[in-house]
This record gives sequence, C-alpha cells and structure tokens, in this order.
Amino acid sequence: MYRNKSFDEHLAKELKSSKFAGGFLLDLMDGDDGFTLEEALRQTIQRMGVKEFCVKARLDMPNVMKFLKGTRKLKPETLDVFLKPFGLRTKLIVEKAS
Repeated sequence: MYRNKSFDEHLAKELKSSKFAGGFLLDLMDGDDGFTLEEALRQTIQRMGVKEFCVKARLDMPNVMKFLKGTRKLKPETLDVFLKPFGLRTKLIVEKAS
C-alpha cells in the first residue's frame, strides 16, 4: 500500500508517544495475518525513525541496524531492552498441550 510523505511524517510524530507506539506495535501483531513480534518491532522502529528509537532505547545504532536488516536475532533479555521504550515487555507462558 502506498502512503504519501505527509502520512509518514504524521505517523512518525505520533510514534514519539510511548503509549501510541506500544499500541501501534501490538496492533501490527493482531489477528491471524499479524506480524511476528520481531517483524512488528522492525516496522515500528523504521516508522518512528531509527535515530529517535536509538536515543529512547539507549542503544547503539549499529546494533539496531543489524536487527533491522535481519542479520541479528534478539535474545529474550535484549528483546525487553528493545521493547522498553514502548512500555512493553515479554512474558513466557507455558501451557499444557491439549
């Protein structure tokens, strides 16, 4: 889907809000056709701006760029560092199989 430049600029401004950005990320994962957590995180970071995200997350840009390019997988504890600026964290749930 094509988006015009003004939409992207408006969305980037909205994503400066941690609450909005966290909701945006969760919405990307919603439903059967939703993104995986890592895909949604990549989309959100790119739309908010990599530099902006690096400042909020206190992460070095080369590490974030490796993740965005798919050359770096995130360990659970690192994933929580990436999610913190959005007011989110991971939680592992183990359930009995049916």
